[in-house]
Parts: sequence; structure tokens; C-alpha cells
Amino acid sequence: MTRTGPVLLLLGLAGTAPLAAQARFWREDERVVITDQQMVFAVAATESYVYAATATGLGIYDRRFQQWAPPVTVADGYPREPIAAALADPAEDAVWLATVSGVVRYRRGFRSFDAFLVPGGVRDLAFDRDDTFQGIFLLTVSGWHLLPRAGFSPAPAAPPPPGRRIAPLSSADLERRIPYLRTMGTQALLDDRLRSFRFTSATVVPGTEEYYLGTNGMGLVFVDALVARIEPVPAGLLSPGAGAVLAVHDGVWVGSDEQGQRSGLTFVSEDLQRFAYEEGPPGTGFRASAVRALIQRGNEIWAATDQGIVRVEPGVATRRLQTVDGLPDNEVFALANGPSGTWVATARGIVRIPPDTVLVLRTEGPRIPALALAITGGDSAWVGYTEGLGLAAPDGQVFDAPGADTLMDLRSAITAMTVYGDTVVAATADRLLWRVGSGPWTVSRIIGEVAPIYALAGDARGLWVGGRAGLARVKLVAQAVVPFPVPQDVPAAVRGIAVTERYLWLATEAGLVRFSREAIDP
Repeated sequence: MTRTGPVLLLLGLAGTAPLAAQARFWREDERVVITDQQMVFAVAATESYVYAATATGLGIYDRRFQQWAPPVTVADGYPREPIAAALADPAEDAVWLATVSGVVRYRRGFRSFDAFLVPGGVRDLAFDRDDTFQGIFLLTVSGWHLLPRAGFSPAPAAPPPPGRRIAPLSSADLERRIPYLRTMGTQALLDDRLRSFRFTSATVVPGTEEYYLGTNGMGLVFVDALVARIEPVPAGLLSPGAGAVLAVHDGVWVGSDEQGQRSGLTFVSEDLQRFAYEEGPPGTGFRASAVRALIQRGNEIWAATDQGIVRVEPGVATRRLQTVDGLPDNEVFALANGPSGTWVATARGIVRIPPDTVLVLRTEGPRIPALALAITGGDSAWVGYTEGLGLAAPDGQVFDAPGADTLMDLRSAITAMTVYGDTVVAATADRLLWRVGSGPWTVSRIIGEVAPIYALAGDARGLWVGGRAGLARVKLVAQAVVPFPVPQDVPAAVRGIAVTERYLWLATEAGLVRFSREAIDP
């Protein structure tokens, strides 16, 4: 839970800093939000931790064990505004963040933010090496001020002289300390697509020659000045939001959405320590703006995108299937694996790709947008069209869903589908339709807790439903709904859901969310 300290303006006016809405309390082992950490505004370091301030959260790297702690994001109270500077507190386990509206202190032990509003914002930060307990010095539009340890209102004060000043490293400081960075750093800031980035900020670990540098697109970079070693410290997603999520044996693959400048897939290990990126061939890149769905087919991850199907063999190759290969349209919305191959839902109907081949087989179904797919125990596919529910046979024939002639809801746009056990579930914008085996269809009440509905996933205990308003656990027969709304529990609209034994993973418009199953579904 966020906690905002008292605030006094320089001019004596009372106010509050613009932090995120108060959220339900989740421990960091219960809920973690992973988002884009490629753009680093500021970095700070203690002997144990490195803090990387990004646009969407505070990355925390434990340098002793070389592992990432769960990040602190906007969902936890992180400031929504750009960070001008960061400085670790030498007297306590905290980091100070300078913003355009003031200064924010994050205390790791409490997982809390204390905000202090300063008119005109804060441009730089400093401590006096000889007296770190007196408080922190703030450079504002009207000069230097001191914010006392026990106070809430900064007052004008002369800053400590440069020889006693603990402050963020400037570009001049960095060039003086690491003279070879000008040449070696240029090469280190070229990625495998020959995109060039630059350093945005820097910090040194106290008492060492180890530096951590922020960049404007490559995340955090580690520099060992004694042996002239430069290497990235990867973390986070390729884009601020996630379009889809797929669980694999040791983690999840996450598809980017249209919010970021980089697009592709991110692998996130289950323990949140390993991150790997697939952005397509160096010459062409991923060539898709958004990933709508993900499946695993053999050694490949198949992504449904706005530019066809992107087939990724991690670490080996990226290939694609588009209209020139037989797809009816490059807008692909859903994928599903079945005994007869992979079914593909596009803006102009569905097709099937048999196993062990990429030959696209057309169907006789309508040439209208197909938004969702689900495979039952047989060899047919349920298809959610914009004009209702269909059932596709392996021979290419597509029929109206049984009961569509009498049940109006089966002729509404179907936005998501899933199958668990012997139950098939389809979602309209605000209702669920389901049937057990070959029984009759049942229509739920309006699920206003999450509507409009974007994603479904089932497990042995029931159904998970995601949408613009959040997430819900739904018991179909009892029609019981347990909501987890935006922004109290879920940071943004839910676009995809993956269920594993230990975790519930959500692809949301504010990043990847990992919930402990014990915490969210006891």
C-alpha cells in the first residue's frame, strides 16, 4: 500500500504530490508488475542495491547476488512524472527521486513513498558527506534548499562544497573517472540491429570502481572500471504494455503492444531473473506493431499480429506467414492448436495449418473478422466471429453454433473463448455463454465488474475473466464473481491470461502482472 507523507510548499501552502491512486495492499511475493525498463532516466546505488528510475517504475538490482528484486511501479505508488535525478540515501535504506513537481523518497524496507511538493520542481540532489543526517539538499528554480530529516518543508540553504558533496555523477565526472568510455561506450551502445543509444545517467557503488549507467533504450549497463568491462543488465519488457502472454515450462513469453517504439517478444523467467528478447532479423526487425495472441508449436512461438503470423524459434530464426503465403488477411487475432493443426483467426475468416507444415488451408466459412478460437476434445474449432459463434470442421466447413437459431446471444460478437474440462465458454462484450459437453447453452448475467471482456482462461477451480475494468474469478454455475478491479488490484485493462501451477500471469496495458495463486485464489 502506498503511503504519502505530509507535504508543505516552499511558500507555506499545503498540498499533496500527484501519486497513483491508493491500491489494495499486496506483498511483493504476491503481486509483481513488470513493464518497460529500457528507458532509464536516473540511477542511484548503495553498497547493496542499484536503483534504476524509468518512465513506469523503479527497478531494484541486488548487486551482491546479481539478481533483480521485484520492481516498484505506478501500481505501487511510483510517480507518474519524469525523474530528473536519483540519489541513494547514505543514512538509511532509501532512494530520493527529483521530479518536476518536487522530490519523492522511496524506502525499500517499508515499500513506501513519501512525497514533498516543491514549486517549479527539483533539478538536482545532494548530501553533505560530513553530515548526512541533517537532510537532503535540493536544487530548485530558486536555488538550493535543505529538506531536514524530520521536516516537511525545505528552506533556503547553501549546498555543501564540491569536495564534500554526495551527488549524482555528471557527464564530466563520468568522462574523468572512465576516460575510455567515450570510445568503448559507443560500441557498447550499439545493439544487434545497429541502433545507437546514449547514456542518460550514472552512479558509482560506494567504495568501488563499479559503475551502473542508465541509457535511453538499452536499460541498465554495468561498467567495471578496473578491467574495462562493459555489459548490459537486462530487465523489463520491450514495451510499456503487454498484448499477450504464453506460459512455457520455465517462465512466460510476452508479446509487445503498440505503446512502445520496440516490438517483439520478451521471455521472463518464472523467478523474474532472466529476460530475453526476440525482435526479429537485424535488417527488418519484428515488423509488427502489436501481438494479439501467442501459442507454442514445436520449437517455435507463433505470434498473432497486425502483420500476419510471426514464427519465432528463440535464439535461432524469425519467420512469418502473411497473405502472400495464403492467409486471407494480415490482421490476425487468435491462434489455437488442435489435433488437425493450428487454427488461425483473421480479419477475413479462419484458416487451418496442418501439423509439421506451413501450408495454409482455406475454409468455407464467412469472410468476416474472426476474433477468438477454442479447441474442444474433438477435431473441430469453435470460432468467435463479429457476427456470432461458429463451429469449424477439419474439412473446411463452418456451421452456425448449435442453438444459434434460438439464442440471440450466440449471434452477438464473440470477443474471447476458452475450453476447460468439458466446458466451452464464449464471451460477448459483457456476458459469458457456456455449455457442458453437448448440453444447452447458458447465458450469464452482465459481468460489469470487468466489461468489456477481452480474455478468458480456465483451470480446475473455475474461470478467469479479464477486461477493461480488471480481472474476475467467475464460478459459472453459481454465477459468483470475485472482482479484482483497475486500478486497485490490476494496473490496467487485461488483454491476456496464462495460468500455471504457482502463478496467474496477466498481459495488461500497463505491463505483465504476476500474481501468486495462493494470494489471489486461496
